[in-house]
Amino acid sequence: MTAVKGPIDDLEVISGVYSTQLTDGISSILRTMDRVSLMNQRGYEILIQMIALKIFDEKKNEWLKYFIQPDENTDVEKLQFYIEPNERDYRTLNDSNVINFTKRIANLREQAETTYKEILSETLMDLRDEAQVRVIASVVNSLQDFSFTKSSKSDLWQIIFYQFANAFTKTQKAQFLTPIPLIEFIVDIVNPKDGETVIDPTSGSGDFLSVSYVKSDSEMNDKNIFGVDNDNQMVILAQLNMLLNGDGRSTLKFQSGSGSISHKFNTNNELCSLIPEMHKSGNWEKTNDYTKLKKFDIVLTNPPFGEDRAFEPKDTKEKELIECYELWNLYGGRKIDLGIVFLENAYRILKENGRMEIVLSNSIASIDTHKQARKWLMEKMRIVAIFDLPANVFGETGVNTTVIVAYKPKKKELAKLKEQNYQVFFRGIDKVGYEVKTSKRVKFFSPIYKVDYETFETVINEEGGRVLDEEFTETIQHFKEWCEGQEEVLKDLFIKKK
Repeated sequence: MTAVKGPIDDLEVISGVYSTQLTDGISSILRTMDRVSLMNQRGYEILIQMIALKIFDEKKNEWLKYFIQPDENTDVEKLQFYIEPNERDYRTLNDSNVINFTKRIANLREQAETTYKEILSETLMDLRDEAQVRVIASVVNSLQDFSFTKSSKSDLWQIIFYQFANAFTKTQKAQFLTPIPLIEFIVDIVNPKDGETVIDPTSGSGDFLSVSYVKSDSEMNDKNIFGVDNDNQMVILAQLNMLLNGDGRSTLKFQSGSGSISHKFNTNNELCSLIPEMHKSGNWEKTNDYTKLKKFDIVLTNPPFGEDRAFEPKDTKEKELIECYELWNLYGGRKIDLGIVFLENAYRILKENGRMEIVLSNSIASIDTHKQARKWLMEKMRIVAIFDLPANVFGETGVNTTVIVAYKPKKKELAKLKEQNYQVFFRGIDKVGYEVKTSKRVKFFSPIYKVDYETFETVINEEGGRVLDEEFTETIQHFKEWCEGQEEVLKDLFIKKK
């Protein structure tokens, strides 16, 4: 066997020729899927399994390096996720070259099954099926020269996740992934710590959870990470995301239908449904052995919201479910913006002094239609910060959004803070460091860099990297400085690292 070319190492930012190669590769995968009629659920799951095998192969290779002292005659890269030109150009599955390739992929899958059992729990790849082998070969050929483990949260990871999530699921459901720069900003503001429990009730591809895990000061135990989504494909993506960034022990659950609107984690870390006769109007403290609800230190979420996503019960069962929310009655009991529902949900699943971040439509934070929700929130939580974001921050949605950050003090403490007329940090953010672009069917977040208008050249930092044109970094600094002048509980929650 010839020595396998190792993945590109310098992927802190993919640019120029590498970005073009990656975009071309993804387009090639999609064209292959179209051509062999696998642009469907089965094709999507095969793709996700192949990415899991790619990650496993890279991580296994890094582990082996601790035990192997290579010399110039050693195949340093013990990678199995590759395809040779003669393996790619075959006529039938009986050709010896393609048999070598499929055996290698089958062996890699067998090695990975125990470690990645959630994603590889079902035998979805059929290496005897011509169409599937064509797709598998295209995926390997397109991704073999790129490294996931060396490029976590870079353009590579974002392009892969954003494009394939949209191609198979989110475009059809009018949902959008949250850009990584915004997620990192929010996580830095909320300040997750080692040992804290974190949940995203609308977890999508799991970026809030994976970034929280990576950014926590001493890497929180990923057993403390929880997520729910009503799209099983996105749950698989989230599992893949956590596998890349952790060891896969997080609790990520698929719940069909109304997802985490109807189902909550109980203290056994299992999903249980709200019971209308027990939990009506937000009275979720009533429990039995099955429904003692779990409370969390942190809720981070970007839920579906907007007038076109309003919840309007279609039958008695849905009406009884939505009546479990206090805000339903405050809104007149006809229909309610889903963002409002998830706002109440976030409050109710928080521990005392737990903190919350939620992305909502700017209208919820500003117009008279939603004043009852704002009043309700002020009576329940200590509002810490409000960040207004520009339109299209989520990719050509045209929606202006607001990030609300708050924590949940005791009632007496909240009353005292209100008497003292507590302060709220407010900032409008215009520059986010990226723009949404589309190239060859691939939608991605393209970085925007600062320019020195005296030289008209990109600004370079001390490490030699290009500086993004964004206001997140400065805003975080100003927020932390502002926190120093606030109450001790707020300082403990938002500044201290342990």
